[in-house]
Amino acid sequence: MVLVTAAIVTAVLSLGLVALSAVAESELIEDATDLRLGQAKELAGIAVAGGLPEVLPLMGNDEDVVQIVSAGQVLAASANVRTRSAFPIPEQAPGTTRVVEVDGLYADDASDEPSRYRVVGYGFDAPTGPATIFVAFSLEEIEEVVGVEARIRALGLPVLILVLSAAMWVVVGRTLAPVEAIRAQADAITGSALDRRVPEPPHQDEIGRLARTVNAMLGRLQDSAEQQRRFVADAAHELRSPVASMRAQLEVASDGGGEGDVTQLIPDLLDDTLRMQRLVDQLLLLARSDGAPHAPHRSVDLDDIVGAVAADDAHARGVTIDLSAVEAVQLIGDPILLEQMVRNLIENAVAHAEREVRIGLRVTDRDATLVVSDDGPGIPVGRRGEVFHRFARLDTARDRAHGGFGLGLSIVAEVVRTHGGTIEVGAAETGGAEFEVRLPLGGRRSGVEERRD
Repeated sequence: MVLVTAAIVTAVLSLGLVALSAVAESELIEDATDLRLGQAKELAGIAVAGGLPEVLPLMGNDEDVVQIVSAGQVLAASANVRTRSAFPIPEQAPGTTRVVEVDGLYADDASDEPSRYRVVGYGFDAPTGPATIFVAFSLEEIEEVVGVEARIRALGLPVLILVLSAAMWVVVGRTLAPVEAIRAQADAITGSALDRRVPEPPHQDEIGRLARTVNAMLGRLQDSAEQQRRFVADAAHELRSPVASMRAQLEVASDGGGEGDVTQLIPDLLDDTLRMQRLVDQLLLLARSDGAPHAPHRSVDLDDIVGAVAADDAHARGVTIDLSAVEAVQLIGDPILLEQMVRNLIENAVAHAEREVRIGLRVTDRDATLVVSDDGPGIPVGRRGEVFHRFARLDTARDRAHGGFGLGLSIVAEVVRTHGGTIEVGAAETGGAEFEVRLPLGGRRSGVEERRD
């Protein structure tokens, strides 16, 4: 990077030197031209006054050439051209000025390398009639001076480039040192060491903001990895109980130590199998909600889903399910996800109810509102939002009675979020928990809220 920058600087400086030489030459030529024009006007004044000498004085360089010409005749000239013919340059009308550049001043000049001159012509009214004063100066001398200056600058250019390159090397090195430190630390961070962070420079510049952004990202990755590890551990723990129960029953049956017919084990084994199947289905559903694209939404009769799910759980644990407040509601959504949401809400209420579960469904404004309540222990204020965490354990009467909340309510929250709805947790009139889900009939909005009753 430093080499590229040095090359660019070298090119820019080289072009700058060329431009500087051109500007310097142009300014010198213009200054010399103004000086000669002033000389011409001064000589014109002397000629008009009648005091013009035969040999004209030079006010500039000794190599300048001055002639006063009238009708092609040389009236006066500087000492260095007294014997030469007039310049082959048109004469000027009185009061006018003309500046030209010529390669040689004389028509009879046979030099192979004629000098380049700039000639200033000024017309005036002499006592003998219209005349023109020509003052010529060589451009080669100016070009030589400019060339010497350019060579001096060119000799100093490599030194300047070396100094600038060294300075850039130091400055760029110091500037990029924090970036290299960030890169080295980031390269050393692995999936098992997400607690490490890159160094943050104290300066509030782009590099400092980059380091803080990287550390914030690492923090989110660490939180996600820890949540995933806890989730896997909790899922394994949930699966261990039915697997251990099935293994114990099968070992007893295989040893012949059990009493009665082996077929008596089938109901318990079936319950454990259904428990594992339900957990696996929930895990798959969560995986689908977390990453995979959702199925296209279509029109769904939510009241039909509520009725069908409630009929499945109507006689579970001897709990009564009251559907008297269920109205016909139709919305746009994923029927599979909505059925799982309703099933998880009702199963949660049935599992914690003492005698009765109440379900209400109605249309409010432009939302479908589903309310599921039970008469169980309820959920303490301040802890209600936690029930939507996966495998949440609140150490409450409702939690201890059933070994945690598993995945059911976290799936409910995910389905509600997917459909742009909201869910609130509060206290039911019967003393238990009440879950109120609001799903837009056609829009999107999302959130999990806690009611403080």
